[in-house]
Amino acid sequence: MTEDITVLKIKEILSQDYQTSADKSAEIVSLCDQLSEALSSQEHASTDFYVSFAQNLRFFLNCEFFFLTDRIEKALTNFQKLRESISKTQTDFPEYYAQWQYDIDRLLLRTDARIQNLRAQKSLQTEDIAQAEILFTETIKRYSTELELEQVSQDYIHYFDSLRNIYYISGLLFRLKGNRNKNAKELYQALRLFRKARFLGQESSNADFNTTREEIIALTMQKLETQAEGYFTSGVIFSQDEHYHEAMLYYYKSAQVFRSLRKLEDSVEYQVQEQIQLSSYYEALAKDLISKDNNEQAAMKFLYAKQTLERVLSNLPSEGLIVTFEPQIQYFNAMHVFCQAVVEYDKLQPEAIEHFSEAAKNLEQAKEKAISQNNIPLIEGCDEAIKKIRSYEEIAELMFQSESED
Repeated sequence: MTEDITVLKIKEILSQDYQTSADKSAEIVSLCDQLSEALSSQEHASTDFYVSFAQNLRFFLNCEFFFLTDRIEKALTNFQKLRESISKTQTDFPEYYAQWQYDIDRLLLRTDARIQNLRAQKSLQTEDIAQAEILFTETIKRYSTELELEQVSQDYIHYFDSLRNIYYISGLLFRLKGNRNKNAKELYQALRLFRKARFLGQESSNADFNTTREEIIALTMQKLETQAEGYFTSGVIFSQDEHYHEAMLYYYKSAQVFRSLRKLEDSVEYQVQEQIQLSSYYEALAKDLISKDNNEQAAMKFLYAKQTLERVLSNLPSEGLIVTFEPQIQYFNAMHVFCQAVVEYDKLQPEAIEHFSEAAKNLEQAKEKAISQNNIPLIEGCDEAIKKIRSYEEIAELMFQSESED
């Protein structure tokens, strides 16, 4: 085999797309073996160099196979040995290195990039995220240097290969930063980069793309849950200060956020939470109406609150949880009756006394259950309502008694 044919054989090997899968990498090894076998029977001045070059190419492809099959330790050890071997070829065959400088330098840059990449993956295994970020950044620098070399030489086969690697590793870097910073924008940037890498044939980016999408959804849900809890807490604080108008706005915002969460994940928990927030909204609205002496509308809002919580019960998976909500439902029902009684009282209707008594009885029962559950807000709510009812009862009894005597 002449030197010209040897050169053609090497260029054929170098032009192969060995990176997209481990199987392709393994296939090209056989071309290196054929070349080495043919060179073993040749004797000319360049034979030793080409044998060394062919061995390095075969070694590189084996390293690629380990790399693409995620055998991190083995790939890293072999790539480090390969770098030493390529450096020795540069030193031992300076005249041939000048002839093949572009291909050897490109191979050395790719080897350095792979080493940094593998070190980054090892850092991920030990959960050293900061070190992984540094090493992924170094990996991108190596691929970028290789890319510039390929662009100058108009080697577009390897140029797009390097570009694919830059997109993919940049995606991994943004994904790491996004998860560390809880930053959805960085995770979306990772998605865009994985999509670009996939377009150029990076098959492994499919799994990373899907995982990143799941991470974005999880992060979004976490932020929404925190937001909903914040709105609810604000509602409770305003309710305690008897600023019911402000409270109902925050409860409603919380319900809207839980509705958004249900669109992302239609879970029983989010359905229940949405209804709980709505019942709190109707309660605050009713109390705001009471403060404005609009007891007729307040009665309707307490009824809505009761019906809303009853819908919650139909979605609860256990009897224990159902028992938890029963005193609250009984409270809303009692307040509905109480507000109706106030309307009757204002209209001088004697049945108001009976309804005041009914509301008080229901509130006492709700309070007993709340005490057994250590539900302090509900206990206080029952006490406050019972106190108001007793005041109304005293006046109503005197008023209607006086009317009957007349």
